[in-house]
Amino acid sequence: MTASTAKIVLSTCTLRWSSPILFNDPFDVPRELTFGVMPKEIVEAVSRRLTVLMESPPEDTSHLIPSIRFVIDTIKNSIPSEKKAEFIEIFKNAAAAHRPTGESMDALRDLWRSWIPELRILCLADNPSHIAMWYHYADQYKGAVLELRCDEELDSAWLTAEPVTYSKEKPEVYTADGWAEILSLQQELGVRKMFHVATYSKDIDWSYENEWRIVTFKRPNDIGYYSDFKFNPLEISAIYLGPLISDSDRNSIISLSSEYPNSRLVEVKIGMSRELIFNEILAIQGMQADAAEPRG
Repeated sequence: MTASTAKIVLSTCTLRWSSPILFNDPFDVPRELTFGVMPKEIVEAVSRRLTVLMESPPEDTSHLIPSIRFVIDTIKNSIPSEKKAEFIEIFKNAAAAHRPTGESMDALRDLWRSWIPELRILCLADNPSHIAMWYHYADQYKGAVLELRCDEELDSAWLTAEPVTYSKEKPEVYTADGWAEILSLQQELGVRKMFHVATYSKDIDWSYENEWRIVTFKRPNDIGYYSDFKFNPLEISAIYLGPLISDSDRNSIISLSSEYPNSRLVEVKIGMSRELIFNEILAIQGMQADAAEPRG
């Protein structure tokens, strides 16, 4: 983060969680579900999915919706092998004759549109030595990095963080076949998969970030596209000062670090061997060093 943001975070003991509307990636978290996919295409994809399941039944069908589970279990346990092909063909023809109204998908789209402004996502990096992340998010090395401790006793939110998946392929929520798979699952599992795919997947172009994130919703009284959530001071385990941070910002952050008793204070320098160098310092020593030897 920038030095100005770091000072706000440390002085208020809050982190800002944002709606994807504010993200720099315009394709991060789809604004529309099933965009460009017609209901008829989804029905046809469901038919293909059902055919695959019938022809190669899974051993465990507990994850499937009851209607599909009944069909698969019937084929596995009650239909003679010589009749299976005929049985499958009957179901395929029945699915092909179905004409969807699209009303259910419209309702799902409306629900998702209402969720987008209310989503609150905290984006995290997995290490403090990522040069590109320092450049893009920490004001071109003039900012800071805060390291978070995952503490079970403090019930840290970061314990629920998950890595983002990067792919060249479109996520399932953009394709009829993807929706066929989601719709074949039990409702709770299907919603969970839809939500996870939509919020924890990004294009391969962003893979250099190695991002982790946590997703939740705004509080009832929150307005706008972000929420500032409190955290425990003991959850800050280190404060890294950027290699090009100004003297005034450096001194301000060092002063604020006294409110975080379990955190290390680390000075970052640009090494000559194409890597960042990390030196742990004491707050008082750091302040004295600045007073005795001004940095240019």
